[in-house]
Amino acid sequence: MALFLARFTLWVTILLSTTRIAAQPIEVVTELSPPNQLVINGQIGGSSTDIVRHVLSKANVDATINMYPWARAFHLAQKKPNTLLYSVAKTPDRLDKFQWLGKVAYFRLGFVTLASRSEINLRQVNDARPYRIAVQRGDISAKFFADRQFSTVQTADIKHSYRLLLSGKVDLVIDDPNYLGAMAKQFNVPTKELRFVRDIEQLSVYGYLAANVDSDPQLVANIKAAFSAIEKAAWYQQKLYNPYQDVLTR
Repeated sequence: MALFLARFTLWVTILLSTTRIAAQPIEVVTELSPPNQLVINGQIGGSSTDIVRHVLSKANVDATINMYPWARAFHLAQKKPNTLLYSVAKTPDRLDKFQWLGKVAYFRLGFVTLASRSEINLRQVNDARPYRIAVQRGDISAKFFADRQFSTVQTADIKHSYRLLLSGKVDLVIDDPNYLGAMAKQFNVPTKELRFVRDIEQLSVYGYLAANVDSDPQLVANIKAAFSAIEKAAWYQQKLYNPYQDVLTR
C-alpha cells in the first residue's frame, strides 16, 4: 500500500508540473541563419531547429517557434518569461542575462568575400580595417568589431548582409566557412562565387538554446534533462558539428 501511494504521489506531481508548464504560453524565438535556422516550405527548419524541436518534444513542452531579426529576438527573450532563444553565443557579458539550456550549434566565424575580390587577403584581423564589413545588429560579431572601433554596416539578418556583399555594397561579411553553400543556395548562386578569407579566433563559439531568466524552473529543468539525454547521440553530434550535410541532402 505504501509503495502504491508513493508511486501515485509521484505520478500526480509529474502530471501537475507538466500541466502547469503546458498552461503557460511558451514562445521560442530565433533568426534566419542557414543552415541552422531557415524556412523550408513555409516552415522554420534547419539543423539547430531540428535539435530544438526534438528536445522540446522529449521535455513534453508545447511551444511555438517564430523567426525575427536577431536584435528583436534577443530583446523578446530578455523581456518575456518562458521565452526561449537560439542560437545564442554564451559570452561573458550574456552569462547572467539567460538560463543556458544546451548547445544547438557550433560556429567558426571569419571573413567572407566574393571570389572575384582576389585583392582581399587578410593576414590578421586588423588588415580588414579599410574594408566595408556587414554584421548583424546585436550579434557577437557586431560587438567584436565595435569593441575594436571598426566601422561596420549593421543589418537585420545574415541574408541582408550577404545581399549587400553580392551587390558590391560591402566588401566582407562574417560567417562560418562550412555555411557558404547554404547561403549560396539562398541566393541561387554557385558556392564558388564566395570565398572564405580567414577565421577570427575569438569568434569560434557554440550557439545555445537559452531561456529568459524568469522562466518556470520546471520548464528549465525538463529541457536541461532532455539535452542530457541526447548529448552522446550520433544524430545530435552530426547536426551540431556538421549541419551543412543537411543542406546537401535536402
